[in-house]
Amino acid sequence: MKASSVLSMVGALLVVWFMENASPVCAADEPKWQSLLPAVDVKTQSVAGQWTKTETGLSVAAGQGARLWLPFAPTGEYDVRIRFTRQSGIHSVALFFPHGPGQAAFEADAWGQHLGGIQNIGGQSIRENPTRRANVALKNGTEYSMTVEVRQGQIRSLLDDEVIATYKTDGRDLSVPDLWSLPNKKSLGIGAWESQTTFHSIEARMLNGKPVPGLGTEPPAVASTTTPPTTTPQTTKSTKSAPPATTKPSPPTTTKSSPKSSSKTSTKTATKSADGKRVLIVIANQDFFYREYADPRAELERAGFQVTVAAGRRGPCRPHPNSGQTGGDGTVMSDLALADVNAKDYETMLFSGGWGSSAYQFAFNGRYNNPNYNGEQPVKARVNQLINDFLKQGKFVCALCNAVSVLAWARVDGQSPLKGKTVCAPTRQAAAGIYNGQPAQPSCRWHPEANGAILSPAGAIGRPGTAEDDVTVDGQIVTGEDDISARAMGRKIVELLSK
Repeated sequence: MKASSVLSMVGALLVVWFMENASPVCAADEPKWQSLLPAVDVKTQSVAGQWTKTETGLSVAAGQGARLWLPFAPTGEYDVRIRFTRQSGIHSVALFFPHGPGQAAFEADAWGQHLGGIQNIGGQSIRENPTRRANVALKNGTEYSMTVEVRQGQIRSLLDDEVIATYKTDGRDLSVPDLWSLPNKKSLGIGAWESQTTFHSIEARMLNGKPVPGLGTEPPAVASTTTPPTTTPQTTKSTKSAPPATTKPSPPTTTKSSPKSSSKTSTKTATKSADGKRVLIVIANQDFFYREYADPRAELERAGFQVTVAAGRRGPCRPHPNSGQTGGDGTVMSDLALADVNAKDYETMLFSGGWGSSAYQFAFNGRYNNPNYNGEQPVKARVNQLINDFLKQGKFVCALCNAVSVLAWARVDGQSPLKGKTVCAPTRQAAAGIYNGQPAQPSCRWHPEANGAILSPAGAIGRPGTAEDDVTVDGQIVTGEDDISARAMGRKIVELLSK
């Protein structure tokens, strides 16, 4: 045998021996994942929602702002991941994580618009911030994994190993939406919005190889949230906003018009002042925005007010799809037709938005492509009369989002009640149709602007960059910018009527 052949054979044998006997250095150096599920106590760590723990994981019933904080507070560089299956619902699943001085949420299938990303960033939700990713939809019954990788100066989020968002930050511009608020700003957490969900696993690992720092099993003494204590299932940021912890869902999406809520109120003052007071919420028979009805109603009933729902016709009122309803189609039965409403019976009235509210624009001389939005003149005249009656009786008249256009096109002593008033209105598009004789689809802000209102800059009230607190009071006119301002609108009405 030639010397070269012998050397080759010896070399091959050495390679085989090395592969079989060498220490797996890379594998040994890889930080190990630590299961966090054993430390979860749903009784003490549930912030909102009906949570149960089994041998196979955690489950939560569909409910607004359902979330749970985890007794772990990783610092420095780390990874956290969850495996979950959404069984029902159309809204987001969230993974909460701290980074530096901040805390944020990575969400998939958010805002009823199949959005993915990290929120809030600079006070902006996924809808406005740079991590926004479209078409991040979850299929019910399918298992997914979500991962957040926190590094010095950067965070990265993945859904089933696909990168959804990467963002450079030291954490100072991160915050959790009020609707999702957690009692400890340094902890990890999970959540599901109005979606029955099972979390099969929750794991984390520190890149330094040490165990994930724990917080103990008792909730922090400073725990506080902003969700309505009447819903366990939107609660919370504010809740949504976030809205404090809740245990029952906000107004149900059944055909009943009177969602039940907790009899407890937020303060003794509110309980006393709300005694016997009634508020009228006006929605459209077709295409009202569900959240702009349900969130204010939850806040009003939580404070002890009685709520009556009116529409052009008494009967079923159907919301826009994916506008915040839980289960079913969100149909609401109105208590009264507007023709049967007497302003003397109520302390104030609120027009909920959605394109359907366009049917109540008294003096609008255009026409909409969707005939449902053109309305009937007798109904428009009745709406206009009610606005006049409430204002003449010294009562507040309120409107959210596109419904600000209803006040814009009302006429009191020959002019719009919004003329010269500072109001909030959404930047989103109004319904398509004929405006000033031409086919168009302007911003919803066009309506109040065309009637002499002074528009508050979008997201300019309170915390900049978000409309969650954008509600303006100018005299007897109260306006809210968007659907995410809905809970703030409910609270503002409670405040005004409690004085």
